[in-house]
Amino acid sequence: MVVGDIGSTFTKLMAVTELGQTVISRQVRTRREAIAEGAAAAVTQLKADLAREGREVERFDLSSSAGGGLRVLVVGIEPKLTLEAGRKASETAGARIVASWTLAELVQRGHADLERIAPDLALLTGGTDGGAVDAIDAAKVLRTLAPALPVVVAANEATYDAVARALGSNRIVRFAANLMPSVGQLAGESAQAEIRALFVDHVIASVKLAARPEIASAVRLPTPAAVLRAAETIATSGLPGFERPVVVDLGGATTDVHSVISLDDAERGYVSSGIEPQRITRTVEGDLGMRESAATLVRAARADGWLDDLAPDRIAALERGAERRIHERGFLPEDDAERALDEQLAQLATEIAVARHAGALRTTLTATGAVLRKTGRDLRKASCVIVTGGVFRHAQRAAEIVAAAWERVAARGGLVKAGPPVFVDREYQLWAVGLLSAEHRGVADALLARTFEPVSR
Repeated sequence: MVVGDIGSTFTKLMAVTELGQTVISRQVRTRREAIAEGAAAAVTQLKADLAREGREVERFDLSSSAGGGLRVLVVGIEPKLTLEAGRKASETAGARIVASWTLAELVQRGHADLERIAPDLALLTGGTDGGAVDAIDAAKVLRTLAPALPVVVAANEATYDAVARALGSNRIVRFAANLMPSVGQLAGESAQAEIRALFVDHVIASVKLAARPEIASAVRLPTPAAVLRAAETIATSGLPGFERPVVVDLGGATTDVHSVISLDDAERGYVSSGIEPQRITRTVEGDLGMRESAATLVRAARADGWLDDLAPDRIAALERGAERRIHERGFLPEDDAERALDEQLAQLATEIAVARHAGALRTTLTATGAVLRKTGRDLRKASCVIVTGGVFRHAQRAAEIVAAAWERVAARGGLVKAGPPVFVDREYQLWAVGLLSAEHRGVADALLARTFEPVSR
């Protein structure tokens, strides 16, 4: 069977046997303005290579992050409830949140704001079942600001008829079950399924890969959703030490952290967010990346004190290196100094992203006394860390980078345990594990057993 991942820079393809052995693996550079053609050429070449070995390709499955992946605008009523629920559901569906606005913020926006963030679709949330009806007003505003933007509605289901009328008939609209049927309860599966379906059926088929329908029709998932599905596959694989994985996916534009860790009774006792935490969690940090987001990564590190132990000349060198990487998207380090700078950026991105994902415990004084409150996920129970993408594939110091990041997060009070076992996805195959797991779980497990290279400090 053949699986592939289409990116804005590279298309990766691999043919895998039922025993998880890679028969052929190809990676070709694709141009942003001709992604569909580049992917089609890569598939044609792989088929020809397999034919020479007497093998036929009956079907191939793809994931895609081409053209910026799946860009979602989340619209809700209030930041700590429905808007947060929309962000969590969208990220777990494999989306990149380009903006999250309350109804009040949406009213203040104009066409220029929508053009600037360029969403592929909007997720409209708001109101528990039988509760607030603000989703109707939000739909009216969306009709004015973005009359053709596809919308997934996951709000108070009693408003759906009125929301449909308010959105108008000249757009694609999908209705999902309410994201928050009762206060604090997150029910995201239906909305996530509709977001992914809309990505495949419209964003990919009709927009980003429309030039080659045979390629568009083979796309099953956004790449981040495939990686998240791989994380869940890892957790349920039965492989010793992989029961509670944390996956750090370091890219040019974002750093994603995936965790598959069940809440225990003790953790439930100090959860402070209005949203019930989920066993499977993905966070996307759009300001932390190795190329497009290198400058914002350094700015975030400086603003949050992660560079306080560096001399001014070291910080200046880091800033110059980040600027170079923004302007040279295909930049590859060619000497030890540039490799060291890449590794420093990788460590900063990892520690900031993990700190945001993990959160911390805080003692808060209330009218009834001191209480222990928590933000983020408790990663102290993680059984391993798996790193993929970017510098991790090539760095000889991958374990040191991760270990140093974990230690610095722990020193700041982050909910991580220093010194976790570290595994590297050297061949960049996590996405393939996720793609295969839905219909070929046995093959996915076999590939999984061959994928990770353990590293030690």
